[in-house]
Amino acid sequence: MTRTGRIEALEDYHRYCAGGLTDPYPLFHRLRSEDPVHWCEPLNGWLVTRHDDVLAGLRDPRLASDRISLSMNAMPEPLRTQMCPLGNHVSNWLGFTDPPKHTRMRALIMKVFTPRLAEEMSPRIAEIATGLLDRALCGGEMDFMGGFAFPLPASVICEILGIPMDYQARFRRWAEDMLLFAGAVGPSIAKVAVPAHKSFVELTGYFRELTLQRRRDPRPDLLSALAAVEDEEGGLSEAELMGLSVFLFIAGHETTVSLLGNGLLALLNHPDELTRLRREPGLMASAVEEFLRYESPIQIATRRPIEDLAMREKRIRRGQTVVLMLGAANRDPERFPEPDRLDIGRPENKHTAFGWGSHFCLGAPLARIETQIALRLLLDRAPTIQRIGEAPQWRADNNLRSLRRLDINVS
Repeated sequence: MTRTGRIEALEDYHRYCAGGLTDPYPLFHRLRSEDPVHWCEPLNGWLVTRHDDVLAGLRDPRLASDRISLSMNAMPEPLRTQMCPLGNHVSNWLGFTDPPKHTRMRALIMKVFTPRLAEEMSPRIAEIATGLLDRALCGGEMDFMGGFAFPLPASVICEILGIPMDYQARFRRWAEDMLLFAGAVGPSIAKVAVPAHKSFVELTGYFRELTLQRRRDPRPDLLSALAAVEDEEGGLSEAELMGLSVFLFIAGHETTVSLLGNGLLALLNHPDELTRLRREPGLMASAVEEFLRYESPIQIATRRPIEDLAMREKRIRRGQTVVLMLGAANRDPERFPEPDRLDIGRPENKHTAFGWGSHFCLGAPLARIETQIALRLLLDRAPTIQRIGEAPQWRADNNLRSLRRLDINVS
């Protein structure tokens, strides 16, 4: 039996391909050491797991981000035809575009979505976090994900875009459904396409109404700014406006939701590092970088080769699926000493959690500041934080490493 065959015989391998592996890191270690560029038949794509290969892939212009065709082709007929409106919409998400379209759309957002915006939002972030903690500390017990990790970044991005935070439960369902579709690889996409299409219809209808309101009554928010440039030369088409608005809404909070939950769970699972952070609060920025590396919220970056290429002597054909495994790269022992150890003071933490190159996450400064402020306030106000109840529930999603629930007692 070949080395690759031994990997394919593993139960964890098939659980991972089905999106049900709670702890994927032992499998990632096996793939990195035995077959770092691995053809995965169940996902119909190449899994790339070593840090240097993933970093090179993120920078390689031959690996296109415009990959919606991979998703659509993975669905059988007649589902594929039924899902065409959803596919066309996601093709206008910033993360699914390449230059020159990507360059044009990103330039429009960068006028508003800057590191300075994150700094300017800091007092408001602290105010929202304080209100959430007031309620949590009164009750003592809470689901950290539903009671804090979701409403904080969701409220922040809603304020930036100019969206009323009226439909919190609906927002969460819309975002989860759409992300499951956008991040799915291979035939499994058929299972998530129908609920994603329903959420796409509801969410774009909601944004279309808001956009009409902003054209009639512009406000100092990002949605008004995007609507104002729609008809300008070099601006946005209607489809691009909807795609970009939805993308900013979803990407603007879901990564931070995951980062907050993953970071707190990592600290609770490593009490020595939690004590260290309480003792040395100046390590908070470094700690957030370590959370991003240790439990990367976005675990994969899927690409479509626009020409045949070779990677570690494997022949990758034009149009095949290439999955750059960010979560695996961030546990690579050749780049990170003792990669499975949480070290909130880890030096030279060159992780790939926010991507790299032209697709580096625009919201990274905001996610970092939100997490630093939120966890600092939590540790300051809650001398005791304990995990309670059942084991933490991870979402069944190979793309987004995120907890469904994290029940804690705070006092």
